[in-house]
Amino acid sequence: MIGVVGLGAVGSLFVYFLNRAGIVPRVVQRRRCPEYVFCAGGQCGGLRFTDVADLGDVEYTVVAVKAYDSASVVPLLRGVAVVAQNGIGGYEAIKERYPNSVPAVVTYGVYREGCRSELRGVGEIYLPRAAERLAEALREGGANVVVVDDIEPVRWLKLAVNAAINAVTGLLQGPNGVVVALPQARELASAVVGEVAKVAEALGVKIPKDPLEEVLRIAAATSKNISSTAQDLAKCRRTEIDYLNGTVVKYGEALGIDVPYNKALYLLVKAKEVLCAGRE
Repeated sequence: MIGVVGLGAVGSLFVYFLNRAGIVPRVVQRRRCPEYVFCAGGQCGGLRFTDVADLGDVEYTVVAVKAYDSASVVPLLRGVAVVAQNGIGGYEAIKERYPNSVPAVVTYGVYREGCRSELRGVGEIYLPRAAERLAEALREGGANVVVVDDIEPVRWLKLAVNAAINAVTGLLQGPNGVVVALPQARELASAVVGEVAKVAEALGVKIPKDPLEEVLRIAAATSKNISSTAQDLAKCRRTEIDYLNGTVVKYGEALGIDVPYNKALYLLVKAKEVLCAGRE
């Protein structure tokens, strides 16, 4: 049995693939809808899951809540916790309190509005070998799953992509495609990922692909998608910027590496959060 905590965009994606494999997972969620709908390839259908307060005896718990909610879900975890979140920091907070945890990286583009989620960009789900059986189930459901021995390089590549796309689109209030379409946004993205690469290298992490090429590829492939940061700022919700550009700033300062572009974007997004809070 497989459990899922959080039924946002990423949680819905996991349930979708599990359903296609004939698996009805147990789900703990905060917000409830009469029906959750997932759309992919022009077809939409309801997600099937058992709504529970306690996951009980499950082999895996997929953690798909926002990074800032990480600590609050620890009491719910059972089996191996597979933490699928944006950024770096949320998994570490969970691992400290629930050692039987592993990180996952999701590069699919999913847009959620209300009770409806839509697949807008096909990507991969990266899992460590400790989640091999979960990987098999997801593959059976049609997911592109990559099992790796060392997931840290992939986490830092995803961080570079999110630090560039999320912060820039959040501040510009545009879709992911603006990072490709606007020369100024592309130049800013290049500076951001360059700083991320320097920090990763100092930590002994070798990013597996050219991060700027990956940013431009993903921004083009998900050009109509609205990043989670852009959605959050538009609706005056808290963002995950502390776990994106904020993480780059934190590590940069600790290592003595100057990261002015990430710091500027981080401070601007935090300022927008403050302005939003003042309007509520």
